[in-house]
Amino acid sequence: MAEHDVLIRPVEPGDALGLARVQIDTWRDAYVGVLPDDTLLDLDEMRAAVRWTRVVGSLKVPEALAVAEAHGRAVGFCHGGPGRRTVAEAVDREGPVAEIYALYVDPSFQGLGVGRALLADVTRRLISHGFESLALLTLAENRHGRRFYDHIGGAAGEPIPSVVVGSPADQVPYFWPDMDRLVQRLDAPAA
Repeated sequence: MAEHDVLIRPVEPGDALGLARVQIDTWRDAYVGVLPDDTLLDLDEMRAAVRWTRVVGSLKVPEALAVAEAHGRAVGFCHGGPGRRTVAEAVDREGPVAEIYALYVDPSFQGLGVGRALLADVTRRLISHGFESLALLTLAENRHGRRFYDHIGGAAGEPIPSVVVGSPADQVPYFWPDMDRLVQRLDAPAA
């Protein structure tokens, strides 16, 4: 990723529609054959933008939401904060665990280091609030995402039966016990 082409920055109130577009485009690219076609076709940018407007407007420390911007438009984002109880249980951790709630990169910007940069930015901000370990859930059938999480040292747990937008879909927890080490790995040149 050429640093001058993509800017990683904190979210702004006007970013909601861009976040919605990135999320929907990413889902439609990554989840074909994983989620029902009707579910993917029914995703609505305006409804998603309203939801992201609420999320952006209600962010509270230590939550972090970073946006990747290229040529004035959002091309990715990462949202993280305190781990939900179900995620901490899935990775079998007592004590505070940070969680990545969402990490999406526009399909045309994938493979360029945008996801690494977004995850590193949010992870650093969560570390600054005292978190030491990190977890996330991803769809078991999300092969591209799972390859990325494996490559950056995530330990995959056992699949968890879930329902995603009304459809049954197993999710796999990923865990990094040392967030400082994760940032070092993310900052290293991609192999």
